[in-house]
Amino acid sequence: MDTLIPIAGAGVLALLLNAALTPIILRIARAKGWFDLPNDRKIHTNPIPRLGGVGIFISFVVSALAAMILFPVLFPGIRAGTFQLRSLALFAAFLLIHTVGLVDDFFSLPAMFKLVLQLVAAALVAAAGYTIPGGGFHLGGAFFRVFAWVATLLWIVGISNAMNLVDGVDGFAGGIACFAALAMAIIALLQGNPITSLIAIALLGSVIGFLIFNFPPARIFMGDSGSLLLGFTLSVLPLLGSNGAPRIGVILAPVTVLTIPILDTAAAIVRRVRRRLPIHSPDKEHIHHVLLALGMKERTILLVIYSYCAYLGAAAVIAALVRWEAAVAITAAVWLGSLAGYAVLRAQGPRAGRVAQPASR
Repeated sequence: MDTLIPIAGAGVLALLLNAALTPIILRIARAKGWFDLPNDRKIHTNPIPRLGGVGIFISFVVSALAAMILFPVLFPGIRAGTFQLRSLALFAAFLLIHTVGLVDDFFSLPAMFKLVLQLVAAALVAAAGYTIPGGGFHLGGAFFRVFAWVATLLWIVGISNAMNLVDGVDGFAGGIACFAALAMAIIALLQGNPITSLIAIALLGSVIGFLIFNFPPARIFMGDSGSLLLGFTLSVLPLLGSNGAPRIGVILAPVTVLTIPILDTAAAIVRRVRRRLPIHSPDKEHIHHVLLALGMKERTILLVIYSYCAYLGAAAVIAALVRWEAAVAITAAVWLGSLAGYAVLRAQGPRAGRVAQPASR
């Protein structure tokens, strides 16, 4: 019970803080004319402020840090809550990835420059000791330590951009992040990692505070400053409590709960490679585009996606708690079912947006 109090407090504080911050950000954005303008690739038809990521970042970091610092003071018997020096590198990485997205929202940074900065942010996390242990298994030696670093960088950067790619419908990326953060918080808490759960719940609260203003019809978008931060944080969460432990269920759990952005990004890469286009080239064939082309309204799309995210979250929690053989079987079943469902969806839906268009929000 003592553990749950600061964890819940971090989530509530983040929610209330962002619910208070976002109206202020809206007023500033409107006064300054900082809008995401419509174009032939975007769904919205009116200019919408695009700085919701700022509120997510501030509320998330402030509430997480406040709870982490107060954790050992209020509950000295729970050592896992102690703020460690390497936590500074972690939050510096959060700041860097958020800043990269924020600058990109205003100035559209070159793709390669953004990638380099994302790698730097991921390297900060790895340098602090938060890596995929042994590349996912209990392996020793210099080679496997290097492999663990490379795997960690690819995982963090990949998920960061995957969340960015699915941010195309009001409430879409934020909702996926909420279900993923909640599942990871439950997994961390059940496996004795309260500080990881605290950070996940702080993220959950901040995103819920944002969704109040982003649910269709949206009054504000999160922008790259929000979507990159969400993907980055969700990719880092499972690494925080690993402590080098080779528990394969813990490794498979985030892959399960993040099935939608991972699958959507993988499909996008395959499409662009087959068409001999740069991987970063945008198109209108992401999951949300296909669902829209099928005639679904935005709120119907969210109902479908949220329901599936709840299923993925439940599967991820179960996979993290059972023996590794069962965890592998659960993950394989989820992915095979998801691949089959995606194939059917693409076969039924119109094949829209084959020609690359200007970048979306």
